[in-house]
Amino acid sequence: MKKTTLTALAISIAIGGMGFSSTASAKQRGGHNGPKMPSFEKLDTNGDGVITQAEINAIGVAKFAEADTNGDGFLDAAELKAQMLASIEMRREGREERGGEHRGAKDGEGNADLREAQNSERLDLAVKHMIERADKNGDGKLSIDELHKPRANKMFEHVDTDENGEVSLEEWEAAKAKRGSRKN
Repeated sequence: MKKTTLTALAISIAIGGMGFSSTASAKQRGGHNGPKMPSFEKLDTNGDGVITQAEINAIGVAKFAEADTNGDGFLDAAELKAQMLASIEMRREGREERGGEHRGAKDGEGNADLREAQNSERLDLAVKHMIERADKNGDGKLSIDELHKPRANKMFEHVDTDENGEVSLEEWEAAKAKRGSRKN
């Protein structure tokens, strides 16, 4: 769960150009290359038919602000954990909507209290390691600058195959198809 959770948060923040690395393995993600890519329409926030780096960056700033529940401009351990828990719940709901199977112990199997305690400990450890890796100034919390990875912009450049600073629907679909072919 720890690595899957890191991936979900990393992807959600990376979409805004503020990704940080995750070490989740394909095996732990059920053999997939991470969470489903967002829709083109969701990223084309102004509806002009193209996605720009500015739109991606604005989404990231908004996601950071949403996660920064106390409004201090930083993400502390409690805020990161809450964001991870929300990501887990969204994925769980998405699986259920698609009729997917639950990947844990079934209701009535095992000790639910023990399982919950272990999951909470794993999540706390994941948050601790995330902060240790990204916290450049050692203050125990993460700023938007600490979360921003230069390679996040490279993801945009990779999809923008004609290098015009905009990602068209065709470029987006081609990137999704290429990503999908790596899942097999």
